Amino acid sequence: MYMTVILLSGAVGLFSQPQTGKLAVQQLDTNSDGVISWSESKQLPRLMAQFKDLDVDNSGVISRAEFD
Repeated sequence: MYMTVILLSGAVGLFSQPQTGKLAVQQLDTNSDGVISWSESKQLPRLMAQFKDLDVDNSGVISRAEFD
């Protein structure tokens, strides 16, 4: 329940809370490869909208470090 409330409040709140960010990455990372792909980001529209900005190294995925 707590994670659902945080996700609905928007991705920005997650970025400032590293432990919460770790949990969010684990939930969004549906194929368990350790990163969030573009298709996985679609689960959270605010994250998807910021995907290109968050993918600092232009790898096509958002790493845990980029998410935090």
